[in-house]
Amino acid sequence: MSPPAASRRLEPLCGGAAPSLALPLSMLHRACFPDDPWQPDEMARIMAIAGFFGRIAWEKGEPTGFALALDLGEECELLALGIAPGRRRAGSGSALLTAICDEVVRRAGHSIFLEVAADNAAARALYAGNGFVQIGRRPNYYRRAAGRVDALVLRRKITRVAPAT
Repeated sequence: MSPPAASRRLEPLCGGAAPSLALPLSMLHRACFPDDPWQPDEMARIMAIAGFFGRIAWEKGEPTGFALALDLGEECELLALGIAPGRRRAGSGSALLTAICDEVVRRAGHSIFLEVAADNAAARALYAGNGFVQIGRRPNYYRRAAGRVDALVLRRKITRVAPAT
């Protein structure tokens, strides 16, 4: 049984956190994406890029999920969103995605885009349910043990609610 959402904690990630979180994030990325994991040095380099932001989900003092993004000006890119295999389908993916989209709003972004593996039905459903639509395809983008898989390029326009007067 999954722990209740109340026991989940989301914390912001910023470039300054790179040295202390590069290894645990890399280990979590490996658990989520074993066919193409990011090494600690790659994770640290990503977090050092200007415009980097993200969130990490914690449960009982353990990192259980992450979302990594870049602010590119009027548009943001979701680089990776992963949930530890034993913690999936408990709402962490939705919570992380919502937190990232809320941050895009705070940054005055107009849209957010990402790539998702064509064979990742769960992630595709999560993104479709959160307003992402397909705008492109990258053939043979992701490595798999059995070969390569296309990436679908998805985008969500960001709408802002006018402040109450």
